[in-house]
Amino acid sequence: MNHYRIKYFSIIIIITVLVQCVKPYNPPALQAKNNYLVVDGFINSGANQVTTIILSRTRSISDSTTATDPELGASIQIASNDGTTYPLFETGNGNYQSAALHLDNTKTYQLKIKTSNGHQYHSDPVACANTPPIDSLTWQQPGDVNIYLYTHDPANNTRYYKWDYTETWEFKSPLQGFYVVKDNHIYIADTTDQIDSCWQSDLSSDIVTGTSINLSEDVINQAKIATIPQNDEKIFVRYSILVRQRGITADAYKYWGIVQKNSQDRGGLFDLQPGQLVGNIYSETDPTEPVIGFINASSETEKRIFIEHSELAGWATGADTCDQKTTPQDPNDFSYFNYSDPDYTAFFFSGSDIVIAQKICLDCRVHGGTNQRPSFWR
Repeated sequence: MNHYRIKYFSIIIIITVLVQCVKPYNPPALQAKNNYLVVDGFINSGANQVTTIILSRTRSISDSTTATDPELGASIQIASNDGTTYPLFETGNGNYQSAALHLDNTKTYQLKIKTSNGHQYHSDPVACANTPPIDSLTWQQPGDVNIYLYTHDPANNTRYYKWDYTETWEFKSPLQGFYVVKDNHIYIADTTDQIDSCWQSDLSSDIVTGTSINLSEDVINQAKIATIPQNDEKIFVRYSILVRQRGITADAYKYWGIVQKNSQDRGGLFDLQPGQLVGNIYSETDPTEPVIGFINASSETEKRIFIEHSELAGWATGADTCDQKTTPQDPNDFSYFNYSDPDYTAFFFSGSDIVIAQKICLDCRVHGGTNQRPSFWR
């Protein structure tokens, strides 16, 4: 018995010592109040095109929120090597846009920024690149839907490419109603206020680049641009993707590759480790201040495709059943709707009663998006 008691107390003592030896370690990177300027965008050198630049600030690793921190009240201009400047105007949430410009592609351009605290920044002067058109977009469905791009430059001048895209998809309410409620009264829905069909759009967030530098010809074949997971609601009805293509420099390609490693490829211990992020934007006020971003000047080309739900194999269609209730209608004003639960709305009339259902089942806007059909939706 004594033997087991000694062994027991020995284990307790060892655990106590180990616990006391463990001290919290807060590395400087977690404690640093990093608030560096982030410059996102490019100088659009296409004919009569708008340049959009987004300014924001980095957050400390220890911050509890991941929301972007827009840089407001800045002054931005595009400056050419002949001294001509083109201002960008603030449109809100850290976005700045130029007027429609027709820049001279034989000149070089740089971005000049002055933030609201008086700090000044500039990018390296960059030459303009002419981006070839996108030859085609295709898709395949091995399970998920993968979007692929094909392009080529007959002059063999582009070599490095960057792509982004906007997705738009149509979705419908599970129940197809014919009425809308406005100011506690029921009206027949028309094309301007229908709530059966909605459309939602989303910008790409992944970094997608490609190069043909190791090929004898400047050809990009089957570059994977996007993936829609199987049974994703984006293709419950109809889906569209608008892909934008830009030619970039070798330095820009290297920069975005490092950003991709830092932000998207989070692998194991033996994967390639992230590199030092060095852009082409610098602080004039404090040369030691890091600035995040890489400015390129190029035209932009784009192409759109549509995918129908009926073209897919074994793809879900979403929920098709919803809770319904029957409630008496006001005999003095048959159009008056005053059901106490705001989560319900009018579905259809049944004699002197009205059948109601949850708004989330009747009004597609509750799920997000807009009930206004996009102009490009054919």
